[in-house]
Amino acid sequence: MDEMLKNLNGPWSNAACMGYCLIAMRRAGLRPTAQRRVLLAMEGAFDDVSVEKAEKAGRANTEE
Repeated sequence: MDEMLKNLNGPWSNAACMGYCLIAMRRAGLRPTAQRRVLLAMEGAFDDVSVEKAEKAGRANTEE
């Protein structure tokens, strides 16, 4: 049962999302201080934004 729950969301995780974000910010040339601010804000969003709302925002490239 634990093994099934472990892979419930596939390879996606908050850590993977943070990694993609960090890689994108580095590729875009953001300074380390800006990267830290974005990652802290992202951690907060994990706590108070549903996956559905985040996906909707991502697809629309906006935030409601």
